[in-house]
Amino acid sequence: MRYLLLMLLPILSYGQDSCVVFEPELPYEVRAMGYVPSEPEWTEINYVVHVHHTDSFPDSYIPDIVVYDAHDHLNEELEEAMFSFNLLDVIYHDFDEFELAPALLEPYYTCVPYSYMGWAEMNDYVSDLVWDREIIMNVHVFPQFCSGILGFAWTAYAEDTPMEGVWVRTDVFGRTGDHLTHPRDGNKTLIHEVGHYLGLHHVFRNVEFCGQNLGECDESGDYVCDTPPTKINWSCENPICPPGLYDYTPNNHMDYYVDSCRTNFTEGQIERMHAVLPITRPGIASSPYCAGDISGDFVVGMNDLLMMLANIQDLYWEEGDLNGDGVFNIYDLQVVLSNWGNVCYGAELDPFYREERPVLKQERGRSPFPFK
Repeated sequence: MRYLLLMLLPILSYGQDSCVVFEPELPYEVRAMGYVPSEPEWTEINYVVHVHHTDSFPDSYIPDIVVYDAHDHLNEELEEAMFSFNLLDVIYHDFDEFELAPALLEPYYTCVPYSYMGWAEMNDYVSDLVWDREIIMNVHVFPQFCSGILGFAWTAYAEDTPMEGVWVRTDVFGRTGDHLTHPRDGNKTLIHEVGHYLGLHHVFRNVEFCGQNLGECDESGDYVCDTPPTKINWSCENPICPPGLYDYTPNNHMDYYVDSCRTNFTEGQIERMHAVLPITRPGIASSPYCAGDISGDFVVGMNDLLMMLANIQDLYWEEGDLNGDGVFNIYDLQVVLSNWGNVCYGAELDPFYREERPVLKQERGRSPFPFK
């Protein structure tokens, strides 16, 4: 088991006030993006939020309105990067409902991810809770980690690791609520960890001195040429590295600044995310909104056709404008016919979900479910 742990560590990347970074051993074309990638295309990612809570941490139960607001913020921050996130469900997991000996429960709160016992038990704990990680991003909101860690995420899909996904400490998740800790109360830890999930490294990766590896950006550092090689920076003030060394503004999501000044992904980072994702997470990258499923029943077929016929007189029926040209016409019907019979993502979910929490066609950046 100890050997297994050592094999798993290299596919992790952590984001926190002070952290150790573990990176995957990936093919050269994934690591170094020196070539000019194709123009990024809009990518939609399905995800679910797991809120882990217990009476031992009174503030660990956060209302779903906090999650929905964090979801909207995630879409706002990644919109310019041409990513959209569909929140499929918010699920609450009460530790007290799991039959775990007290001696094994302690690592959940204090030792993950550094403790061998905590790591093994966490994988066991979440194995029956997570949704299909190959095609859904699992986001875990968790009360506490070791050593001041605020969050961690895998930079590539790890088939044999149930914990694989995005993890954020409860007191830094969201933008509203008494559970938050200042100055990490702007939901930027979630944005940072999703950046790792999409294939980004820290901007200070392997940088021992200011300006290191300039001119070798496609094969070193974070493999992004428009993120200057800087040392770790926790401040929104003057950067640690001399401003005259290169054009540098302390605002990148993939550094450790406090939330108030994390505002930016560079063009190179955006290109890298879109170029890397189809390689590191092919199931995620190929799971867009199911074109033609107007009715939301997870199947492109008769129900969608009937809805189109019922609105045939409405030239500006927004829901029926499937090709995005601003009008509802015969070309949108062709979208349905060309996808006829497709079983959309979510059809395998249980009947309660399909009846009570349908996935609605939504505007980008808006919550799929109304606030409660």
